[in-house]
This record gives sequence, structure tokens and C-alpha cells, in this order.
Amino acid sequence: MLLLCDSVSKSFSGFKVLDSVSFKIDRSEIVGILGESGAGKTTLLRILRGVEGFDSGRIVFEDLEVNADSPKESFLELQRRTAIQLQRTFGLWPDSAVDNVVRALVYHDVGDEIVPQDEGEYEEYRAKAMEILKAVGLDSRADLWSGVLSGGEKQRLIVARQIARKPKLLLLDEPGTMTDFQSRAALVDALKRVRDEYGMSILFVSHNPSIHESLADRTILLERGRVLMEGETGRVVESFLSRLEEPLAKTRIPGEDVLRIERTSKVYKLVPYGKVFELMETTLNFRSGEITGIVGPSGAGKTVIMRMLAGLELPDAGEVKILYRGEWVPLGKFGRKSLKARRRIGILHQEFDLPYWASVLELFAARLGIKDYRSLEEAVRRAEKKGISDSVVDVLSRLAELPEGEMEIKLKEAGLDKSLLKEIFKEKDPEKARELAVKILGWFGMNDEILMKKTHQLSGGEKIRVALALSLVSNPKVLILDEPFGDLDPLTLRKVANLLKKIKVWFKPAIILVSHQLEFVEEVADRCVLIRDGKVIMDGEPRDVINRLGGGEHGV
Repeated sequence: MLLLCDSVSKSFSGFKVLDSVSFKIDRSEIVGILGESGAGKTTLLRILRGVEGFDSGRIVFEDLEVNADSPKESFLELQRRTAIQLQRTFGLWPDSAVDNVVRALVYHDVGDEIVPQDEGEYEEYRAKAMEILKAVGLDSRADLWSGVLSGGEKQRLIVARQIARKPKLLLLDEPGTMTDFQSRAALVDALKRVRDEYGMSILFVSHNPSIHESLADRTILLERGRVLMEGETGRVVESFLSRLEEPLAKTRIPGEDVLRIERTSKVYKLVPYGKVFELMETTLNFRSGEITGIVGPSGAGKTVIMRMLAGLELPDAGEVKILYRGEWVPLGKFGRKSLKARRRIGILHQEFDLPYWASVLELFAARLGIKDYRSLEEAVRRAEKKGISDSVVDVLSRLAELPEGEMEIKLKEAGLDKSLLKEIFKEKDPEKARELAVKILGWFGMNDEILMKKTHQLSGGEKIRVALALSLVSNPKVLILDEPFGDLDPLTLRKVANLLKKIKVWFKPAIILVSHQLEFVEEVADRCVLIRDGKVIMDGEPRDVINRLGGGEHGV
């Protein structure tokens, strides 16, 4: 036996997240944990990693025993024996993929994440790093900067960095969620090779039954913080899926064009590697009351298109236009008109991150400060008093909609301070935001108790539902969803699928969805677009497009 989790319990603000959880892991064993959003899966991984305390019980790792009141050194020793990849965490060095792994290898040896300056020493580490990158299918992308990798490639690079630390127990939170079927299968094979070659034990959390069936030696079913079932994976998965609610029927809604991307192209170049991605001349239109699924392999260009549609990325050629008050407004022209038009666009990023310090209510108040019509008018007036033009206010509003980490980088590059955003876009009075927040969160099956929770207290699934709720605050004409549901369990995903169908009927937005979960896309989408190598290959009925893409995804 490598690890024993014995009657571990944990509460947050009086709410019991884990309740007397017990199980064991043997050496070189791969164990999966399955459960609904909010079941306590991520909290359990953080406790086993040694970065989250617990209230009672004990963890026995070989000769190390850790109790709730153990000294800090015991928790640090637990960290030394484990490595973790957390859900939707993209903590990578702004460096090449191979040097990201080199840094992790050096850290294992000397305790410092540096790139060796001695050429001979560097080449030795690089050779080891290339072996690991080959195991996770990234050896051909070794010299690319981590920032230009697709979401799925970044996730595999993070796994590679954890492997480089040579832990006795590798903890994975939703591995392979934002990758296509082929990439996910390659990752599963890589993890099995890692187990066989290094004798490493793996404990992973995944919503995806097919990952459990292809990777786990056995599976644990967690429900409301308790171990409900444990044993043969097929039997556990069958029990879990028996509670799946029925899908709502699709409703076809005739609507007008509200968003267009016209003859646009985009090239990304990276010194010294040259062109790393090119979006070919692309024309697409999107209609109100229609859900469009955009599918394709990892790195095909789907996220680039989504960011251009939201006005967060500008094309090198061509235009993106949104229909606003009967006029087609180009998003590439900064100013008051595009500022107001973009208010009606909601976006949920693939790499969304919610500020660690904020409560859910504070997030709603801040979002309304950017998307509420009156709040925007007030922001423009405040900017005028400071001598700031409408164009700069428009740029600031776009930066404010980027994921937190990317926003801070862009502000720094522009020589702007984050405080300027707060000066221009004042938060709505939280109590005034409460009524709308309660209404929208209710659609997602969440009550007002969640409003005062800090984001770090939310489960992964709760974060996704809160982020989606935030994207609806302005009653958007266009709702852009870039792979946000990849780490939802099938039960929660079905609820989200049914909710998207209701949102389409209630508000009639154009919903544009990127996902690698092809069954989910087929279930919700009215139309599907296939992107491959920066080109639109096909635009038509979801089933026909998905058959053209190939592969048997299982998302819902």
C-alpha cells in the first residue's frame, strides 16, 4: 500500500465538503474518482497534495502519517512526495515547451526552476525533457512558446511538468478535458506508460466515463462528500449514469443575422520559429435563436475565431460586425459605437479564471459595471473628465473581459495600471446587483447562499456555472462559449445542455459554442462548423459535420 485516506472530513463555513472519506491506493495503481460537481473531488485532491488542511481523520503515505493537527513539516513532506495538476490551471513559464519541462527536471534535482546555462548540462536535461514530451505527444511542439499552444496542448504540457518532478503519487484533476478524442487517447496511453516505466501511482478526477474505463484500475464514486461506491469501473460508471436526466427536445427558431465574420484572416508568428498558425480567409454568419457548434482538432483555430467574434482579437484582414440598433457595427473600429454594441456580447473563455479574493456577488457587481447600459454611459462621462477618449475606453472594456492573468499582462504591455479600470468602470452597488444575480443563478440550480462564497470556495462545476451566469447579465444578443464545459460531469453537463436550449428559447441569442465533446455539440447545436488547419472545411447539420470530423466522442 502506498497511501491510506482514513476517515478524512473537511468543512467550509459550516458546510461539510468531505464526510469520513476512506480508501487506499497501492503502488503502481491508477485509481479514478467520479462524482457530480460539488461532490468534493478537487478538495480531496488538494488535501492529499498537502496544500489544504482538514478537520479530522488521517492520511498515511508510506511511513508518513498526517493528522489534522500535524506540524507544517508533515504537510510539506506530503507535497514532496506528490505532484498535482489542478482543474483549469495554466501555470506555465513564458518559455518554450521543452524548457518548461527542463525547469521542472532541474527543480526536482536542485529545488530551483531554472534553465541551466552550461551547454552540456542543458543538453542533458533537454534530452530527458524530450522523452517526457514524446510521452505526452508534444515532442513536435517542443520549441514553441507555451503561450501559443492550444488549450489541450497546454494541459498536456502541465502533465509533462508534473511527470518531470518524479512524484510517487501523481494527482490529476480533470486530465484531458479540453482536448480532442485523439489527443485524449494519446494522453491516456502516456499516463499508462508513465505508470509502467516509473512505477508511479496515479489518482485522477474525471467527469468523463470513457477516461475512467480506459485508464482506471478501479473507480471511487463520491457523492456529497461521501464514498458512495468503490470497485470495478464499469459497474461504478453504470450506477453514476443511471441518474442522468432526459434531454429536452431542440426547438428551431427562425432568426436574422446578428453577427458576421467577413473574409477575415489572421497569422501568428513567433521569433525565431516563424509562422505557427494561420487562419485562412473566413466568412461566417450567426443568427439569433440559433446554437452554432464549432468543432475541430486541438490547435485548429477555433479559439482564434471566438476571440475575434468577441472583439478581443483583431483580424489582419477582413471585418467582424455585429448588428446593433439596425446598423452593422465593425468591432475593429474602436469608439463609443462599438463599446455599446459589444455590451450585447457575452463570452466565457476556455481559460477563464475568477478572481481568488472575490465573492460571487462582487463578481456580478463588477460585471454589471462593464456591461450595464447606464454604467457604460457613466464610465464614458468619467473618462471624458479625465481626458480619456471613447476609443481608449473601448479598449479598456475589452481588456477587462480577458481572463484575469491575460488582462494584467496586456495592461502592463500598454503601460496602463489596473487601477484605471476601477476608476472608469465602477462596480454596481452589490445590493442592486443581488436581485439580478439571484434570478440568473436560479436558472442554474443555485440559491442565494452562493452569493457570499469566495470563488476559491466553489467547486470546479460551480465556478463554470457562475461564469456562465455572469456572461448573461446584459441579456446578450451573442453568447460565445469557448470550451467552458469540458470538465463538467455528465449529470451536470446534461443540465447545462437543457439550460442552453431554454436560454435560446427565452432570449433568442446567437449562441456560438466550441467543444471537443461531440455528443454534447450534437445534442444542443442547430448547426455545426468544422475547422481544420485554419480553414472552414464544412458548415451544416451537426450530425453530418461530426461524422466528417470522425471519432466517437462521449460528452453527455
